Amino acid sequence: MESRNVKWDAIRQKEREILNLEEQYYQQKKKLEKKTLELEERSARLEKIMDEEADKMYQVLRKFSSPADCVRDYFTEIENLRYHSNQVYRTNEIKLEEEKEKIDKKFRQRKNILDEEYQKLRRNYASTNE
Repeated sequence: MESRNVKWDAIRQKEREILNLEEQYYQQKKKLEKKTLELEERSARLEKIMDEEADKMYQVLRKFSSPADCVRDYFTEIENLRYHSNQVYRTNEIKLEEEKEKIDKKFRQRKNILDEEYQKLRRNYASTNE
């Protein structure tokens, strides 16, 4: 009888390990989703600010005469800022995707190991109770 309780406790422990692993995985995944959302929101805010600045410049240009070189330089700088901003956004987006894939892979590997151990314990338990 002692042997059965020990095996059943081992099965229960393995179930808890699996549940804890899943809980950690979903927490990590939620944090990454939050980071992704924040990145998208920051990118959208920056784009909006740049659009507003360009609109302000157009209004100034309509009101005052400005040399073409000044105007060209300003809009070139705005476009450069957009380009670099998009590069940083894409780089961070790729990093987050890679981190998500790494977490998924690690979770699947660990979950497979735990599932195999769990099934082995269940089979051993079932064979001792026959």
